[in-house]
Amino acid sequence: MLNNLTPLKNKTRMGNKMGVAIALALMTATLVPGLPRKAAAQMGTEPANSSVLTLENVAGSPEEFYGQTVTIRGDFKESIDDNAFKLTRGGFLFFGGSEVLVVNNTGQPLVPPENENISLQVTGEVRQMRVAELEKDFGWDFWNPDQYVEYDQRPVIVAESIALAPDPSQIADNPEEFYGRTIAVEGELNEYFNFNAMLLQQDKLIGGGDVLVLLPPEANRINAGEDIVVTGEVRPFVMADIERDLDIRGWTPEMQRLLSEEFENRPVMLAENVYQVGEED
Repeated sequence: MLNNLTPLKNKTRMGNKMGVAIALALMTATLVPGLPRKAAAQMGTEPANSSVLTLENVAGSPEEFYGQTVTIRGDFKESIDDNAFKLTRGGFLFFGGSEVLVVNNTGQPLVPPENENISLQVTGEVRQMRVAELEKDFGWDFWNPDQYVEYDQRPVIVAESIALAPDPSQIADNPEEFYGRTIAVEGELNEYFNFNAMLLQQDKLIGGGDVLVLLPPEANRINAGEDIVVTGEVRPFVMADIERDLDIRGWTPEMQRLLSEEFENRPVMLAENVYQVGEED
């Protein structure tokens, strides 16, 4: 379950799960500057000024969130038309039913997940479904109002961004499905290798695949063992490509060798944003 999220605080702690040799080699490295940044789009990330909530948070009193930009996670249920779909959350009743309506206002075509087991992360403004009002405010002319009669006066999220939201094990098991895409991943911060490289895992209690994450130099930090959400692009870890595309002058030859041995051709995330998962209200 995705809880409330708050920006990471400036705290670090080296984990110990990779062994003393790799820890000593990586602790000596400096920050890695110049990680590329991606513009937010349909497969983008949440704006910095959004409130990140669970569907259940908003469900209790949706009127409290009208006019606010929020980020929520859920599962794609079905399309209403080419521009809107239902987002559901495992049997919970919210927004007056078992799903919430999302209208795509990203400027990119709506592409449903090919794998129904992969969730979506949606960021957008919470509004009431008033067709004439929304048409005026957003300049829409793409829909048939008759298709939205049953949603009249009900809450709707006008999506500014829509991102695939797999868990770390899904990335580790089928990395090709996510290569080249910007996604949002929730997991546990297993350990830091240095200030710019960390390991994200699904859950230490139930296991699950680990994913290497490379952080931008301005990213905040948090202690190992905390739950976080990372947004960024996934690619195969190929040291030659990392050397070509990123400024890794702070990585010693020994560090590069150890990372290559452990992660070569495994998925790596180039993080754009990192958020701590807070306690549920």
